Amino acid sequence: MKRALLVLALGLPALLAQFSRPAPRLESDAVEYYAHLRSLYYDQDLEFTNEFEHFGILGRGDKTNLTATGHRRTIFSVGPALLWLPFYAVGHGVARLAGGAEDGYSPIHVRAVCLGSLFYTVAGLLLIHALLRPVYPEAALPAVLLLLYATMLWWYATIEPVMSHPGSFFLAALVLWLWWPERHALSPRRALLLGLVIGLLATVRWQGGVLLLLPGLSLLGALRGAPLLTLRSGVLMLLAFVLGTTPQLLAWKAIFGQFLLADPPHGRDFLRLDHPWLLETFFSSRHGLLYWTPILWAGFLGLLAFPRRDRATGAMLLVPVVVISYVNACSGDWWAGGSFSNRRFDQALPLLAVGLAHALAAFIALTRRHPERVLAGFGALVVLWNVLMMAQYRLNRLPLDETTSFARVAENSAALVQQTTGTPLAWPANWLFAARHGLGAARYDLMAGVYLFYRQNNLGGILDLGEARADPALVGPGWAAPRNCENVRCRSLVTRGRLFAPLDVPEALGIAVRARGQGSLSLAVNGSGVGGFVLGDRLAEHRLDVPKERFRREINELTLWSDGSADVDRVVFTRLP
Repeated sequence: MKRALLVLALGLPALLAQFSRPAPRLESDAVEYYAHLRSLYYDQDLEFTNEFEHFGILGRGDKTNLTATGHRRTIFSVGPALLWLPFYAVGHGVARLAGGAEDGYSPIHVRAVCLGSLFYTVAGLLLIHALLRPVYPEAALPAVLLLLYATMLWWYATIEPVMSHPGSFFLAALVLWLWWPERHALSPRRALLLGLVIGLLATVRWQGGVLLLLPGLSLLGALRGAPLLTLRSGVLMLLAFVLGTTPQLLAWKAIFGQFLLADPPHGRDFLRLDHPWLLETFFSSRHGLLYWTPILWAGFLGLLAFPRRDRATGAMLLVPVVVISYVNACSGDWWAGGSFSNRRFDQALPLLAVGLAHALAAFIALTRRHPERVLAGFGALVVLWNVLMMAQYRLNRLPLDETTSFARVAENSAALVQQTTGTPLAWPANWLFAARHGLGAARYDLMAGVYLFYRQNNLGGILDLGEARADPALVGPGWAAPRNCENVRCRSLVTRGRLFAPLDVPEALGIAVRARGQGSLSLAVNGSGVGGFVLGDRLAEHRLDVPKERFRREINELTLWSDGSADVDRVVFTRLP
């Protein structure tokens, strides 16, 4: 009875959320995952020409150049299609009975895949609950509920389910569930099962292979006591892992002509293990994990505290979480593209659930032993609200004797907190940023994750001083407010004006300043002068070439000053050979 209620609590709201809207229109990554599925089911191959034509991406640049085997190129994995196949087959049968389209693209086919993702999400949560319940009887249920409703799992189970993340989460949960009972001494049978499941996980999301560290560390710890049995288990685990990854190896062979690729399909520079964006991956407003999903603070902190309960298990759990975090931080688009939160941490969620349960259990114990501390925390929040209300009233941000909306009050309070201490969701990254660049912590939200050239949605090398994108994010002190200059918007220099140019890596750049004024305008990059030019009465471009050595990774500071007057429209950066 309790298990049935848990299934309802986890599955019914998500099911209703799925059916409250039409079957999703497939876009972006979902198109290519679905193309694998339809091609395998209908055509029994991995040649995606007809699928890509249906979705309108056949003429895209990365699809027009055929691979060595004459296939259309894809950077996506085959694993999700394998997990969805049973649901897709049922959906195809329902579509035939309903007399609708049988081309594999119907809403019934898509809905079947969505239900498959929901099934894997709920199944993964049930596995985690079964693991946690004996260890944390009171915290197991709230932990799995928070994992569903307070992380990215809900989004990828209900809003965007034709993605790899529900299947990846389920297989990671299955790995943890299989590993936990024999974590200190794996039997050959358990090692074989773990290798097979982790291999399959790696075909769903390749970085899931990192979870091989869990059984690997268990075997390493048992090596001294039973070396022969441990070696046998290790060999079986590795052979099973290779077997589990075979579908992806065969897919690469069919598409690219090779069982193993020398570089990631995304490109040679996509994964740079010497180039992590650690603070951005966790704290940037551009899909930073802890910025978007603050409940995972409890997961990480609880996992750090877990070794007090079980030192060996805590250490073994921490290692793959650290490696997963580092690998994700080294990904080319560390923000994970059009992601809700940072979706690439899906296979870390089951491990973080252990930390979350540990933290919740500690909180429950605290409320029992020291209820006054919990009351003090609540009281502090109420006092903070009152202080923020008084500040708004004193600063005339609230009407003196009229009604106002809650949205206005909340927005004013949030703005005051951000201006004073920076966004709490980005602590301490925004404080470190402010100390390094001499700026307010509030700027971090708008600057961390913006680039002149790097990857998608970059600035195209342009800092337009009259546009909202550059104000207030990349325009520093020393400038007047935007105003009309000829037929554009520009800013006038008040004192020494600062601009900020974010780069992925240092490189030689041409800097063209479109400006007008009286006298000369000088430019410095990161505190070193690079030259100047004489201004005229009309807006004109003035260009300087700046060597790579003057730039640094991430935020670069440009300083402009004039011995007369200057209006600046924009600064354009171009890459030099």
